[in-house]
Amino acid sequence: MKLKNESTLRSKPIRSRKIVTKNLSLYIHYPFCKSKCPYCDFNSHVRDGVNHENFLRAYETELDFFSEKLRGRKVTTIFFGGGTPSLMPIFLVEGILKKISEIWEIAEDCEISLEANPTSFEAAKFKDLRKAGVNRLSLGIQALNDADLKFLGREHSAKEAIQTIEIAAKIFKNFSFDLIYARPQQTLNDWSDELHRAINFGTKHLSLYQLTIEKGTKFFSEFQQKKFVMPDENLSAEFYEMTEEATAGAGFEGYEISNYSRKNFQCRHNLVYWQGGDYLGIGAGAHSRLYLDGEKNRSAISMLCEPNAWLKKVSESGAGIQKSEKISPDELLEELILTGLRLADGITSKIFQTHFEKNLEEIFDFKKLEKLAAQGLIEVSKNRINIT
Repeated sequence: MKLKNESTLRSKPIRSRKIVTKNLSLYIHYPFCKSKCPYCDFNSHVRDGVNHENFLRAYETELDFFSEKLRGRKVTTIFFGGGTPSLMPIFLVEGILKKISEIWEIAEDCEISLEANPTSFEAAKFKDLRKAGVNRLSLGIQALNDADLKFLGREHSAKEAIQTIEIAAKIFKNFSFDLIYARPQQTLNDWSDELHRAINFGTKHLSLYQLTIEKGTKFFSEFQQKKFVMPDENLSAEFYEMTEEATAGAGFEGYEISNYSRKNFQCRHNLVYWQGGDYLGIGAGAHSRLYLDGEKNRSAISMLCEPNAWLKKVSESGAGIQKSEKISPDELLEELILTGLRLADGITSKIFQTHFEKNLEEIFDFKKLEKLAAQGLIEVSKNRINIT
């Protein structure tokens, strides 16, 4: 779709409502790791010691800051991401959840996720995390063989990964784990074997990502120096097709480009991102997309990335905001299209009704969309557009 010249758009959307939804999702960023993985371009930092009491006070302060701008909301999902949130002491997780409950109503079925590394040190916390309120665990497994784990810079072994999956399955009804595929020298048979092993562990959700080389990472410089070779586009496509076939054959729904789940076990928090819901990001490097009270345009807010700079700004101003700006209707429309098309369900009239009070046919020129559909690029119905 040529969004820049709006070749498939019928008209520019105009918002008229001040509050789109009372629901709110919270993302809590914990910016520390034991080591920096060579493929990672997330906001993560390696520190010898962290004053977690200071960080709890800062998280609480930032939550208080936004409580004045987001009154009467109901929290439907909470996600602790990073970094490595499973390194957080239990009192920090408990303190943040307690503060959230003091500010907003938390839905009875609130999904509370936390990312964890598969080490024995972190697995020992799983029961306490469950008692603290975490009800969904996301494990960063990444590979199930030691050679590739070493290449990916992971500190756990394949044996530890399997043991941690087994521990998680006993404590959490809802848990997921990540794997990275299309790795250098990986064959289709290698991936097929690994993927079927992963499926047989009994998880209800898998996040399966093709390895990508991001600027600013160790892998980027090593790739430039030709220290390893990535699969070409055709082989990468075969990896993806195999992934789709294997997961579907095992009863998983590929509900997003890289995410697969059993029925009713989609990551509800991530769906908020892709379906245009309101989410507030707290912590160093966190991002938000949401409607603040009394404002017609959606806000895009980003926090300072460096943890000490964020702490200092929070103590001085109540929030570690680096940048806050209003999203124009045209920018919002483009965001909703690009994120929505990641989903198997695609973009629906409901999304545009929520943000613009318009149906799909009022947003898009269906005659032009039908040309794309005739080429087999998309599927179009009255209330939905999907990538095929």
